[in-house]
Amino acid sequence: MNAFRACLESLKKRHKAFARLLILLAVNGVVFAAVTYRLANKQELFAHEQERLRFELEQKKTELEKLSLEEARVMANASAVTEFWADVVKTRVPGLTEAWEEIDRLTKESNVIKGRTAYDRDLMDVGLERITATMPVEGTYFDLVRFINRLERSERFFLVEEVRLAQRELQGKTIRLDCSISFYLKAATTPAEEAGP
Repeated sequence: MNAFRACLESLKKRHKAFARLLILLAVNGVVFAAVTYRLANKQELFAHEQERLRFELEQKKTELEKLSLEEARVMANASAVTEFWADVVKTRVPGLTEAWEEIDRLTKESNVIKGRTAYDRDLMDVGLERITATMPVEGTYFDLVRFINRLERSERFFLVEEVRLAQRELQGKTIRLDCSISFYLKAATTPAEEAGP
């Protein structure tokens, strides 16, 4: 009987140990499930965040490319404006005389006869003066075309604003055109401005 009792006591102790072990296994399973679920959620959140950041990065790259193109365009425009001011636009005096001399030279080189020239001056807000010259020119068709081409290709930046047929001789090949040409000059500076502050 003592042996049986000892066996029962032993089973009771083991039963308690098994119960504790089962409880520990259950708690361990719950903790493992919770941690695994949390990690899976975190990984999914990280994946979404990574996708969102990748999309933002692509947008920023596109924006950077646009800004780089705009910057290159601005730099090219700034260079063109500097070149225009420094090399093309001359000061009012003696720039005006030089412009008339160049127009006279181009008419002679093109075998075109220039009539009396009238001009209009317009002072602009940006420190430029726009000179618009109106003149009749006579010559053959090809001479007049050559004259207009040379005007437009001139380094002085002449703009042919208007060309109007005024008269055509019936017997000869002479054509008379009324031309309106404009060009730009820098506003004249005073000696104090030239000397600087």
